[in-house]
Amino acid sequence: MKSFFRNHSRELEDEIDAYLKAITRGSLIFKEGINEYVEGKEEAFEKRVKEMTIAEKEADDKLKRIKYKLYAYNLIPEASGDILELTDALDEIVDRAKAVHLSLSIEKPVIPNFARESFISLNKASCEAADELMKGVRSFFQNTGMVEEHVAKVYFYEGEADKLEEEIARQVFNSQEINRLSHKIHLRYFVERIASISDIAEDVALKLSVFQLKRNI
Repeated sequence: MKSFFRNHSRELEDEIDAYLKAITRGSLIFKEGINEYVEGKEEAFEKRVKEMTIAEKEADDKLKRIKYKLYAYNLIPEASGDILELTDALDEIVDRAKAVHLSLSIEKPVIPNFARESFISLNKASCEAADELMKGVRSFFQNTGMVEEHVAKVYFYEGEADKLEEEIARQVFNSQEINRLSHKIHLRYFVERIASISDIAEDVALKLSVFQLKRNI
């Protein structure tokens, strides 16, 4: 993050870097946890749930430190509002990831064999959107000129997640293997929740594009 922070606090630079790492770690834990749940690896998944809870708290703590330093020391006043809005928005990724893991752990929906591959593909696309977002955010702080390229990839993967979300919903509701409507609705709910990671990434990517545009004016 040398370029963005060249004339500002190294301490704040380190805090933001640590926060971005925490968000990325949470996203990776989410991805692996969903795959393990779909594959029926219950014990491994429950370990991921605990890891996700720790990762979410770690990200929250680091975000609080960023806010404190920005307010207490009036660091980067010309951009502090954008930094706060961006870091707050990123926090929604790990918050949602933790919520989905906990819901799966509590409700334990049964994923039919015919839908497992599609669930894993959806999870991959949704997390790819989050991954490209994080690359875009790092590019924003490092001033590498790659922000829009990563934002475009976020939009692409979010679109792929949308297609898979619809595909799985059709698979589930057209299936003769699932007898109960309540089971179908339950599965659709979790399909939407997994896909929501990419929706959040898309929303934050839009903010990122605006902040990049403001910088270039």
